[in-house]
Amino acid sequence: MNTWEITENFIFTVHLKSVHREIAKQLSKKKLTKLKAKEFYYNVLATCAIKDYLEILGYETDWNNSDFNNPVISTFADVVDLEVKNHGKLECRAVFFDGDIDVPEDVWSNRIGYVFAHIDESFQEAKILGFVSSVEETQGIVSLNQLRSLEDFPEYLSQKEQSEIVRQTLSESIKEGVVIIRHWFKETKENIGREWQNAEELLMRQPQNLSYMTRNSSEAINKAKLIDLKMNLASQAVMLLMTVTPQSEQKLKIRARLCPVSGEKYLPSGLKLEILSQLEESLKEVKSELRDYFIQLPEFTSESGDKFKLRITLGDANITEEFIV
Repeated sequence: MNTWEITENFIFTVHLKSVHREIAKQLSKKKLTKLKAKEFYYNVLATCAIKDYLEILGYETDWNNSDFNNPVISTFADVVDLEVKNHGKLECRAVFFDGDIDVPEDVWSNRIGYVFAHIDESFQEAKILGFVSSVEETQGIVSLNQLRSLEDFPEYLSQKEQSEIVRQTLSESIKEGVVIIRHWFKETKENIGREWQNAEELLMRQPQNLSYMTRNSSEAINKAKLIDLKMNLASQAVMLLMTVTPQSEQKLKIRARLCPVSGEKYLPSGLKLEILSQLEESLKEVKSELRDYFIQLPEFTSESGDKFKLRITLGDANITEEFIV
């Protein structure tokens, strides 16, 4: 039996397989609520169908470089993207009703297009209905009658093709300066002389008492780094404190905080700490106010191989740290 068919109206039907449903089931387990898990299940099925459609057309996709497949990013952002090699990222969305489609603000930018599919109630078929080039100008609201025909899709993608050099720059995951968090659990030579230090030792050298910052599980490891934000003729130093707790052989719980150093009691007002996607998109941020002793991002769980970035900003100065679990 064919796994796909196309109608006269250029609605492409993909017959979903058990492997598609299993992928959607496993990925949706990472969502925090049943409603989010259900929506994500449908969206992943739509992505599987669109992936098959693109490969039938001869396009190569990179499932592993898609943000929604990264638990760190999908925890903080509503994303269901699919990387098309040499082109960019498509956002793939399931259509639930006959009314307007509401695309979340998380994905209004950094997409080469948005493709929509309807999943039948038995999860046996996905009908790819059409696409739009952007959603920002409509504040994420898309009507079904606004969808462009799939007949135009191959030509549209050819116009969006990026150079191989740009693609490699965007999708590069491990480069010089990346912090490998699992190395922190090993006493090896490669950890000697690094800028990251045992937090307890670094905190003891501060005039103020910051020992409470490292009171946590005995299995947790605390690492810290002094961050010097150079602003005009002056500089402002703060400490980035990372607490990492093993949850299983593959999973780590991670918490990132900023605290004052050099005898300062409070953080400078307006100091911002963000977690970023690989494309430098801000997924979550916290900002210090007057008389804040510290700020911290919500604790999150990450699996082996996951990647994320932290950006620290004060005024016009900023520094980005990149991590791999």
